[in-house]
Amino acid sequence: MARIYYGSFKSINNITHRVEIWNAPTGTANSGGTELTLAGDGYTITRKGEGDSLYTNYIRPSRVETYWVIPNNTVLTDFMSIATTSEQYWAILIYKDGVLDYVGRVLADQLTRKREAIQAKPILSLTAVDGLELLSGYKVDASNFTDGKIQISQLFRRALDTLNLKEYWVVNGTQTDYFREASTVYNSGATRKGFDLEEVDINTFVSDYDQFKDVRATDVNQFIYADNSMIDYAQALEQLCEIKQARLIHSQGKYWLVSFADYIDSTITYRVYSYTLQYQNSTATYSHRQTLGTLPARPQWMAKPDLTHQVAAKFVQVDTERRLGDGVYRSWNNKTSTSLTKIFTDIPTGSNPDEKPMRVRFNVKFAKDYKTVSGVTYAEQYSIVTVQIHLEDSSGNKQFLNQNNYYWYSGAGYPFIPKFREKFDTQNQSSTWSTFVFDKNLTTAPAGFTNLHVLITVESVFTNFDKKGKPTGHLSSPVSKDFWGSINVAFADASPYENPDFTFNITEVYSPSAGSSVNSVPVILNPKYYSSNTKYATGIVRVFDGTNYITSAANWYGGWDSVTKGTISEMLGNSVAGLYKDFMPVIQGTWVDSGTLTAIKSLYFDGYTWVLQGCQYSAGLDQWSGEWIAIIPTYSGLTSSGEGLRLGGGVKDRVNYLDMQVSNINQQLGNITDAVKQVLSNEVSGSPATVPTSNTQYEVMLAYNLADDVIDWKLQEHGTFKTYTAGTYTLDEAFEGHIGNTAGGSVILNLPAVATQKGKKYYFVKSGSSHTFRINAATGENINGSDHFLLNTNYDSHTIICDGTQWFIIAAHP
Repeated sequence: MARIYYGSFKSINNITHRVEIWNAPTGTANSGGTELTLAGDGYTITRKGEGDSLYTNYIRPSRVETYWVIPNNTVLTDFMSIATTSEQYWAILIYKDGVLDYVGRVLADQLTRKREAIQAKPILSLTAVDGLELLSGYKVDASNFTDGKIQISQLFRRALDTLNLKEYWVVNGTQTDYFREASTVYNSGATRKGFDLEEVDINTFVSDYDQFKDVRATDVNQFIYADNSMIDYAQALEQLCEIKQARLIHSQGKYWLVSFADYIDSTITYRVYSYTLQYQNSTATYSHRQTLGTLPARPQWMAKPDLTHQVAAKFVQVDTERRLGDGVYRSWNNKTSTSLTKIFTDIPTGSNPDEKPMRVRFNVKFAKDYKTVSGVTYAEQYSIVTVQIHLEDSSGNKQFLNQNNYYWYSGAGYPFIPKFREKFDTQNQSSTWSTFVFDKNLTTAPAGFTNLHVLITVESVFTNFDKKGKPTGHLSSPVSKDFWGSINVAFADASPYENPDFTFNITEVYSPSAGSSVNSVPVILNPKYYSSNTKYATGIVRVFDGTNYITSAANWYGGWDSVTKGTISEMLGNSVAGLYKDFMPVIQGTWVDSGTLTAIKSLYFDGYTWVLQGCQYSAGLDQWSGEWIAIIPTYSGLTSSGEGLRLGGGVKDRVNYLDMQVSNINQQLGNITDAVKQVLSNEVSGSPATVPTSNTQYEVMLAYNLADDVIDWKLQEHGTFKTYTAGTYTLDEAFEGHIGNTAGGSVILNLPAVATQKGKKYYFVKSGSSHTFRINAATGENINGSDHFLLNTNYDSHTIICDGTQWFIIAAHP
């Protein structure tokens, strides 16, 4: 089955039109099927767009309505069955003078009877659309992205593939001239112009994207973005057309992507792509201007057209929501026992911990594992999830993550990377699946440490078995097991914006002219794409330089000249501001030509280039009735405010901020015990220099430092004594006990000033029967009202305490 019905007619300008109805793209072009008669105008094509501004509705779909004379009940029954057949089944192809001009998908529910009587044959109307109108019915497919990225051309391909129409180009033999791209916005970093050299991030196509909350397990079969998390193809292509300032149109049996700037010249330069959106190494030009008055035999305007204007812009405001992040995903379908790992290169770094913080999130699911021994199946005892995170510089030096405060510390001399481990008791759990989430806020990577290494493994632990297959009660070594999940990272921006949720909103304002400032209509644009020097910007458009995909923040050209360049959002803002610097003439009327006018061509009169907005085309009359808008860009005198923080982030930002603060507080509270241990054992005054011996006791003290207005920790080890021999010394405050060995002569020990000793206790013991052990107060200070005390006899001892003004003896022997 292939071509089922077809019919032909000649238009008023002697153009031969052929309309064909196909039920599958499996036959041979121009063969087979039953010929029918087409009624009236044969067909009409309606194109959307009347009343639109140039910066809205970049996709311009069309629909064709064909009119068929039904000769008998057999054909009538066949036609009527179309109304109950899948819309992915029937198609309409239209040729002009034997050249493919239109391919459309039949809308089953729009088959209608135009006329039927006893003496007249029925006329049926059969409607088809060029496919662009159907794009809103399909979600962007996350499985088409490679490592989270996709070429812009391939996204267009995947969108058009969903329509199941491209095989008709194969049947027709025109599959190598399927898509013509004339988008003049380009980056000088690319090896040539072309949207097949540009790629974007999957995250720009997620509805209400959040680096972490949108990545979730939807069921046991998939762990990447679910369909209901993605925007539809119509929205996706609109976003891309906006930043390219181009319209997507089906005309002349091809899909066209044409920028407004192309209409400044008399010809359009385009690149040719096959039905798989592969560049054909072919670039050509298309003469688009259709000048008024070339057909004297018939007036080209059937009636006096109406002239109106679209208002000039007060200003053009470009708002972008920016996020820095990346990730790696593993679905259930490609689960493996190998660890899930990712190296994020060229990450943002800084000189202080809070300058460019980052966030790391692991989300993992795994099943309970089983082992069969001697015909008996045993469940695992437990699972172990292990996480490793570290930084490296270009020389291989490492920075490790402190497991208590999540600061980075030097890995010099360390032979291993610290591990975060969590054990799951899966043997006794009732559910089949376990979920592990690791979500931490990390400090800024130190300068030079631009590679972030993250790794996660999941292991099973079973009971050992004897030779007879009986459990021994001893545990085996861990064994790698399958799991699925994701690793996601986010980075803060280098600019001084408050972005607790790693999101920041930027506003750029472009003013057309002083005269436009009195207008009341601002143009607010919200593109998803922007320029950034970091590859982790989710809205960055990367370009291929012949070897790698690169970012290039300020090397985008708008296409209206070969000089003006800037960021990609600057090109968008300047383009729209230039087009709407003055009032835009709009004309509505009916145009008749020689049959050569197309949806890509423009009209040229009154010194203006008029681009088609929307219309209805009647084939039999070669007549276009619709609206055209004048392209009169003025790119001189434009001013820009540059980037600025958009104020008033709204409820979402505030909720995200509060959510982040609560998360931080919970994390800090959970780490207090370990953090206190860490500080007390490593960072306080009096901390041990060596590993403490078993059962050692410490006294924890807090000391207020008036000069710095801070409270410092101090750690005092109990049972530590320092021995002094003959001579004069200053008391060592690191010890609570002090022994004066007077066997070789008297010992004199000077106490510190009382101002720094409030609450301190010291113990003094004399060792030796000869000579004396003297303890002196500081100059002008007292011990029980005296400036010193003496220990004269072997094992004499005193205990003293300070109240901040003087010392008191609270115990003495004898």
